[in-house]
Amino acid sequence: MAVLVVLLSLLVAGVLGNEFSVLRSPGSVVFRDGNWPIPGERIPDVAALSMGFSVKEDLSWPGLAVGNLFHRPRATIMVMVKGVDKLALPPGSVISYPLENRVYMVGKANSVFEDLSVTLRQLRNRLFQENSVLSSLPLNSLSRNNEVDLLFLSELQVLHDISSLLSRHKHLAKDHSPDLYSLELAGLDEIGKHYGEDSEQLRDASKILVDVLQKFADDMYSLYGGNAVVELVTVRSFDTSLVRKTRTILEAKDQKNPPNPYNLAYKYNLEYPVIFNMVLWIMIALALAVIITSYNIWNMDPGYDSIIYRMTNQKIRMD
Repeated sequence: MAVLVVLLSLLVAGVLGNEFSVLRSPGSVVFRDGNWPIPGERIPDVAALSMGFSVKEDLSWPGLAVGNLFHRPRATIMVMVKGVDKLALPPGSVISYPLENRVYMVGKANSVFEDLSVTLRQLRNRLFQENSVLSSLPLNSLSRNNEVDLLFLSELQVLHDISSLLSRHKHLAKDHSPDLYSLELAGLDEIGKHYGEDSEQLRDASKILVDVLQKFADDMYSLYGGNAVVELVTVRSFDTSLVRKTRTILEAKDQKNPPNPYNLAYKYNLEYPVIFNMVLWIMIALALAVIITSYNIWNMDPGYDSIIYRMTNQKIRMD
């Protein structure tokens, strides 16, 4: 089942062997062509930096160059395909990098996308409507009567419906808030498990998926006026053992006896200079206020400056 995510929900997966590709990007975002592996857990940082946001830890990956700081993309669309190491994308128009370790993504669905089909029954019904992708896709060895094939085709239908919804709600692509789309497609993996890795159905499904992804990338790129980054992550399998971190007695012992013999201070986070400056200048302002007030009180002439003295002095004269 395809999952649409837009800013702030969690996806964690251990990745074993795979590829990170850039299908479309504006001129303000520069990806260098090279065989530089990228850790999967830093992919959200790549998306953040390409959109002009800061990250907690510096990214030393050379694949992303410094682009135009005053013209950043309005959206990043990331599609994760499970079940293959890589797809046969057209050469020349796509930049790809090896992918390592785990992939983390975050997101929260916009209310506009609540109309999308999400349950298996909704997806099946959507496929057999008149304007579905079944009428335009060459199924070849795939079957309309097989549940595994329908699952794969329903994910392609969701991709088509996302671009169609955005074309009807173009204000979402023209507002001043940056957008992040994260989608996970697992239908190709199910076809590989059901028919086999060397089956004709898997080859046909891969070709269909490449064509649909290219059209989806073109549609999303044009909806944002050529100011969007479209990325693809291909994942052979998820290593669930990497998702949960175990704790042992040896780990607790290491915490009591840290390996660092120099007793160095902990690393400050990005909020430290902000808090430090706020506290520093507030303390300076309060100190100056106390000094100025004390100086004025010390040099005060009670006969002229103190209203209390003048009022009591007039009352004494009247009596």
